[in-house]
Amino acid sequence: MNVLLTGAAGFVGRPAVDLIGAEHDVTAFDIRPVEHYDRAIQGDVRDYATVEAAMAGHDAVVNTIMAPGASYRMDGPGFDINVRGFLNLLEAARQCRVRRFVHTSSGAVHTGYPADTFLTHDLYPLRASGMYALSKLVQEELARNYHEQYGLSIACIRPWSIIDAERMVTTDGAPVHGYSFGTIDRRDVARALLCALNAPDIAYECFYVFATPGGYKKGDVARTEARLGWKPVYRFDVDL
Repeated sequence: MNVLLTGAAGFVGRPAVDLIGAEHDVTAFDIRPVEHYDRAIQGDVRDYATVEAAMAGHDAVVNTIMAPGASYRMDGPGFDINVRGFLNLLEAARQCRVRRFVHTSSGAVHTGYPADTFLTHDLYPLRASGMYALSKLVQEELARNYHEQYGLSIACIRPWSIIDAERMVTTDGAPVHGYSFGTIDRRDVARALLCALNAPDIAYECFYVFATPGGYKKGDVARTEARLGWKPVYRFDVDL
């Protein structure tokens, strides 16, 4: 498939470029340069004309855009990037007749539930706490609507605490001081995106991905393994 991978210079996006690119033809898209990769388009996801021009000719899109945590202040661009940018991607995918849309969502869409709630792919309504979580909730509601209204095939991958286990840093570059039940390495998130891209018969589905014993008790990761054929390579010995 010809795949447009957005957020390609990012924490999950960069390993996803290499992993997905080993099986598919990947065009990288990011507002920043994508290092050591020639097939890249530099542009802002909030500019619809740029997004639609980049989307043309692709069979699928994999979205890994993650605005930095500090950008979700009321005067920051994070919410607009996540919501307006994501809407631009969905509409461009519809206009360009994209066959599969894979989205990096977050378990944040369920942070408004009590702490002892078992997290499932179909737990609804979504309930978020905080601006970042709310932006992820809106993304999933937009994705659900585009599937229901236009039949777009969409898979949403829901990680929790993404880290780089080699450099021991978080998505914002801060040092990792400990693990939680939701800890997962960024390369295992990229693997889940590839599995969702390749999976047959996706209508609209969401998939929790954790890499700890506690995570398997907290959410329906076993379903993700069975449905997508995904397993984490990097595991962390953390219970609930």
